[in-house]
Amino acid sequence: YDSGLNPDDVDPDDPVDANGNQSQRLELGVVLYESNVLGAKGPRRMQVGVPKVDSEGRPTMFQPNSTRDCMMSKFKKREFKDITVGYNKPPRWNDQVGAFVLNFNGRVTMASVKNFQLITHEDQEAILLQFGRVAKDEFTMDFQHPMSPFQAFAITLSSFDSKIACD
Repeated sequence: YDSGLNPDDVDPDDPVDANGNQSQRLELGVVLYESNVLGAKGPRRMQVGVPKVDSEGRPTMFQPNSTRDCMMSKFKKREFKDITVGYNKPPRWNDQVGAFVLNFNGRVTMASVKNFQLITHEDQEAILLQFGRVAKDEFTMDFQHPMSPFQAFAITLSSFDSKIACD
């Protein structure tokens, strides 16, 4: 979200701006984690949605008038018309290492449950966002269009919440 208000907290009698909007928040993305049947030892499953960007670089505006119309609701109902959907590339088990692995082309140097690569169903070879450990308390993040630096950073931060990320 940006710094606006929860749409359910906006008073309908509040003034509107030049675009006809009140002070409700603008939604910038959504991240969903799925439960892992293998527990904390297996790979996590993550889905991400960010507003689609048009050919002139303008993102779709998600500024709902109620939480029923929020980006998360649309995402859960699979209404992806104005949402770019990414999901984590499933890692493959490597018997030599004894772990699930992804090819980070040298950008990630340490195994971690937090390491991930986001791809889309439309292009499973293009990595929208990758994040991984390079030292004890150091990580690297690479991203590309249509993700903004802020969206990429927010998505990677969500991987540090072990309660939502590993349950």
